Amino acid sequence: MKALIIYANYKEESFTGAIKDTLAETFHKNGHEVVIRDLYEIKFNPVLSKKDLESIDNEIFPVDIMNEQKFIQWADLICFVYPIWWSGMPAILKGYIERVFVQGYAFEFDKNTAIPKLIDKKIIIFNTTGSKDVLKDQKRIDALNTITHDCIFGFCGMKVIEHKYFTAVSKANEKDKQIIFDEVRQIASQVL
Repeated sequence: MKALIIYANYKEESFTGAIKDTLAETFHKNGHEVVIRDLYEIKFNPVLSKKDLESIDNEIFPVDIMNEQKFIQWADLICFVYPIWWSGMPAILKGYIERVFVQGYAFEFDKNTAIPKLIDKKIIIFNTTGSKDVLKDQKRIDALNTITHDCIFGFCGMKVIEHKYFTAVSKANEKDKQIIFDEVRQIASQVL
């Protein structure tokens, strides 16, 4: 299987980064191909510019967008690993989605009906928070799930098969961290 990990956290040494590394190691150990796209490391430009839009309208995709679309096409499974900031994904990841999952690539319109084009893609999401208060009730989790599962990935035809939230990771002790890493390993091993 081909697994793509899209990682969005500016901290090189972070708990979210350790989840990404654990995920990649588990995929490798199980004999799967893995590519990591660290959006900060590759200095991905998250701004969907007027020039980008004009090019895309003329069916000419900017090179950096086409490069990321090739990774999406290559992958059987796409894993998004990122912290929850201001009740959502970091701006660099939101910009990635806005620039890469564009009309003509991820979806099309037939009159007023959206036609998804990435229907063979499976998604796993791992989120971290610094506090339990961010996701203190199911209503908040449901709101985040609706946006990510349905309005973003589902709109393009992709299916979220697992979504894990790990809260208050900044206060986690070593035992708690190992429990989380074991859960990440288990998910990565079972999904394949």
